[in-house]
Amino acid sequence: MAQNGEFSIIERYFTHEAFGAWRSKGVGDDCAIIDMPAGRIAVTTDMMAVGTHFLPSARPEDIGYKALAVNLSDLAASGATPRAFFLSIALPERDDAWLTGFTKGLMELSIASGCPLLGGDTTRTATVGEAHAPVTISITAMGDLPERMGLTRAGARPGDDIWVSGSVGGSYAALMHRWGKWTLPHEVFPSAAARMDRPEARNALGTALLSSASACADISDGLAQDLGHILERSGVAADVLWECVPKHPALKSLTRARQLEAAMSGGDDYELVFTAPAQRRGLIEQAAISALTPVTRIGRIVEKPAEPDAAQLRLIDEQGELLLLPSSGFDHFA
Repeated sequence: MAQNGEFSIIERYFTHEAFGAWRSKGVGDDCAIIDMPAGRIAVTTDMMAVGTHFLPSARPEDIGYKALAVNLSDLAASGATPRAFFLSIALPERDDAWLTGFTKGLMELSIASGCPLLGGDTTRTATVGEAHAPVTISITAMGDLPERMGLTRAGARPGDDIWVSGSVGGSYAALMHRWGKWTLPHEVFPSAAARMDRPEARNALGTALLSSASACADISDGLAQDLGHILERSGVAADVLWECVPKHPALKSLTRARQLEAAMSGGDDYELVFTAPAQRRGLIEQAAISALTPVTRIGRIVEKPAEPDAAQLRLIDEQGELLLLPSSGFDHFA
């Protein structure tokens, strides 16, 4: 992982010892998990900007939907049930047509997920030269958890299985197609585009995994990077079998190098990567069935190498050979 990227900024400037009446597990997971007098709440926040997280041509309906979906995905990674969210939005100017579309997509998912909007703020973006800064959206979402329960990135242990929900790589492949860098067959592009425009947060699965998974993260910045966060927080390493990684059907027409790039480093999938003891495989499969979400076992957690420069994540092909991982996943400040 980049030593001077966004995660180093979080670690250096915004990670601190817990204090105050609401004690949290701390900064560094998908959600802060806060102990309350009765049970727990999970809180997450994401800031997004048109042009950085969304293509300038993205439909406002899809922007509104996805802005909430990525926060619900963080709640899914903690196992929390979504309960409410708060929205702050900065606009370069008032555009009623854009706001109508944005609100339509936002509230469509809000109602479907049972997660109402309870407040927020609206402001105007600053002028830079002759242009306004882009639309910027910040959402804080909250969910609840049973007392003393909640998934984090810090619980993986050697011998644990590694699992992934759904499939990975489709969103990134759609982005490359839209940028004109790759060409996807016309019959698979709509499915990949849907993964990019309207991701499905795996909240039912996250809740179902509360009593069986040992660690969990959502795949927002790439499978390799987000699994890497689990490895770093848990102090372990991982062996992943490339043929077991569940790849989106849109990747079948691509070269292996591009498949590796999309599946391991592409990001924007909002699936869950999680670990669990091998003896809980039956419970994991039951959780997947109850959540109507497919899961795939892709590898196992191993001891962290003693050598300081040794890779924490090894990707192994069908012949047992090590594959070179593509460049790390998305990082705003890399």
